[in-house]
Amino acid sequence: MPFLDINDICLHFEQHSAARSEAPERPPLLMLSGMASDSASWLPLVDGLRQQQSLLIPDNRCTGRTGSGSVASSRDVMIADILAMLDALGIERVNVLGHSMGGMLGWALACQAPERVSRLVCAAALPQIIPARIALFQSLLAMRTEDNEAHWFALLYQFLFRPEFFADPDAVAAALEASLAYPYKQNLTAFGQQVDALPSFLPPLPLAQRRCPVTLLTGSQDMLMTPQMLFDFRQQHPDVTVQIVDGAAHALHWEQAGRVLAIVEDALSRPLD
Repeated sequence: MPFLDINDICLHFEQHSAARSEAPERPPLLMLSGMASDSASWLPLVDGLRQQQSLLIPDNRCTGRTGSGSVASSRDVMIADILAMLDALGIERVNVLGHSMGGMLGWALACQAPERVSRLVCAAALPQIIPARIALFQSLLAMRTEDNEAHWFALLYQFLFRPEFFADPDAVAAALEASLAYPYKQNLTAFGQQVDALPSFLPPLPLAQRRCPVTLLTGSQDMLMTPQMLFDFRQQHPDVTVQIVDGAAHALHWEQAGRVLAIVEDALSRPLD
């Protein structure tokens, strides 16, 4: 697996070439994962997306194989990581798909380095975090200990999955088993570093500098990024496209992978002005 020594971290990333030789030439698709997640969080979409796209999927600092040590983190620091990775790989422009915190990073990249982003697709994310979400993750951090991991993940799932998920105890048990057994599971220290970074997503971004088209999507049952939040944002920014994925909550690309894949492919295939 590729690694890059950049800034103060050893960044792990995955690259996948487009599977079809006749796939249209497009910038690589940079896939940015959300809070407490890493490159593995994109597994439901990777096989479908790589039919037409080349993929670049990093583990953000404090996640996955990039490492779980105590390192400084913030929106600006993570954007610096992304730009350093693109520069090291000789990639000038990317399309971006981000989920949750990864979507906020996508917004920041599109606004702070607009020449590097061709298209932006944000799943369950707007440019800024809201204070209520910071408070939620601070509470989740306070509740997590090394001794209550199973109960903590079960609580976290309440914010990730739609209510119907919990009607099947076997599905919940299997998800818990997979989370606990994952060899690159984010540890408590690294989770705390990410939580500490969340206030850095409060300052407004220079949205007027963004040049790329933006597609926003969220699950119809997402409690963290509700459909109404996206519709309210579109009132102020009518050039963005909003899509609502029925039968999904915050982890929409796990609960409705086929529908999310179709939305992403459509957004990436539209011609640029």
